[in-house]
Amino acid sequence: MLLGTNIRKMLVSGDQWASWSGYHVPVSNEYFVVWTPAGTEMHWRPGTWVSHKHQLTYFWPDAWFTIHVGYDDAGKFVSGYCDVVLPSADYTNTAKELIYTDLYIDVVVRTDYSVYTKDHEVFDRAARYYPIVEQSREKSFEVLDWLEEQAKNWSGPFQSIPRILPRTDFERLSSGEASAVLQAVL
Repeated sequence: MLLGTNIRKMLVSGDQWASWSGYHVPVSNEYFVVWTPAGTEMHWRPGTWVSHKHQLTYFWPDAWFTIHVGYDDAGKFVSGYCDVVLPSADYTNTAKELIYTDLYIDVVVRTDYSVYTKDHEVFDRAARYYPIVEQSREKSFEVLDWLEEQAKNWSGPFQSIPRILPRTDFERLSSGEASAVLQAVL
């Protein structure tokens, strides 16, 4: 069985915005992958709902981003969401909890792989109240532009993300089996 973990999305105010559970898929020591099957409760500040899609979440230590990719029951890509975040070195393949602090601006990848950015005004509003946001402005927008370009070309960090999954029952697999499935489709 895969090792379980909790993901917590934090705001720069220190408040938690979201949390959900998933399973580590130890694909690499350079980045960390968490599988969240459809049917998982997603706890967000506005409310809780049950996810209707499967999700892989990717974390890179000390990176200014994290990437969430959604798949339907057949394993077909349905969405991508890239959060620009404050870097963290605390990620491992065995962490019981993976926490990231969102910087509000995002890159979104639609089902047809078209890409757009969003929440610039939310970033600007947060920068007025939280010095860390203003201090990270230049780097945050540099990362946003870079992620947008990488998403359009499915390059850089996206090369580690499958467009189609051959199966969607990773939670039933051993660590070795789940890792082999992901590595085989890259």
